[in-house]
Amino acid sequence: MLKKLHDQYPGSLLENEKPDFSFYSDMYWLHHEDSGQWLGIPSQEVSSDGLMLLKTLFEFHDCSIHHAPASQAWFQYLFSNGEFPSLAKDVPYRLIQFKMSEGDWIREDMEAAFKGFFEKDIMILWNGPAGGVIVEEANAPLAEEEFIAISNAFESDFFVKTAFYIGIPNRLDAHLRNYFKEEQRFFEQASSLLPAEKVLKYETLFPSLVTGSLDATLKNSLLSRLSLLQEDPELLHTIKIFLQNSSNVSLTAKKLYVHRNTLQYRLDKFTDKTGIQLKDFNSALTVYLACLLVEQK
Repeated sequence: MLKKLHDQYPGSLLENEKPDFSFYSDMYWLHHEDSGQWLGIPSQEVSSDGLMLLKTLFEFHDCSIHHAPASQAWFQYLFSNGEFPSLAKDVPYRLIQFKMSEGDWIREDMEAAFKGFFEKDIMILWNGPAGGVIVEEANAPLAEEEFIAISNAFESDFFVKTAFYIGIPNRLDAHLRNYFKEEQRFFEQASSLLPAEKVLKYETLFPSLVTGSLDATLKNSLLSRLSLLQEDPELLHTIKIFLQNSSNVSLTAKKLYVHRNTLQYRLDKFTDKTGIQLKDFNSALTVYLACLLVEQK
């Protein structure tokens, strides 16, 4: 059946495997379960009546993107090597990537929910059915904790899991697009390196990029010297949270929901068995990289 539709719509694409929707920003995709095939039809080729019929016959994915002129200019600049957005201001901009779990949610509802968390106007650029970029003026940026709140709210209110990558603020110049493309790669790598993290930045991801790029000899050397972390998952989690919170005992105990004495016992246990003092910067850095490496296995 998809073959007949493919012949009917000259601009359509017929694929035998599920396509990467992020590359097709203005298409409707149909899936035929029996054959496993996918058909992508340019949104401008489908009438409203035809669209309604296709939705009833096939598994349907809407990748069409409808941007206002200012947003469209940004979209062309970031994703299609277009010119600088003519209406952009001479201020630093921060580009925040987001990925959402697919579901029955409506894009307009999500946009309204996003904008409710920002005091200033933002632009939301969709580059797929469940992901895109928030363009924010960086003179009064939203705090990292607010993005965690957004992710939690979306999960509780819409049953949608959301992850963010907060880009480094930059002015609109020749380097911005290159920085963004690099951050896109980082966000993609984060899906496998730190799948549980809801909000990521360059600083939080970089240590995981380092451990992920170590050669086998260094990885084995580090893991063999700190094998205790592999043997005791509770201790691994404790040490990681302790180091992430600047070795602050009170804050770590609060984050772990344990008594200070319980936390101190675990820290002493680690030092007794490894001989490593976590208050030393180089020791703490080495142990933290080991924690990340164990989690990546």
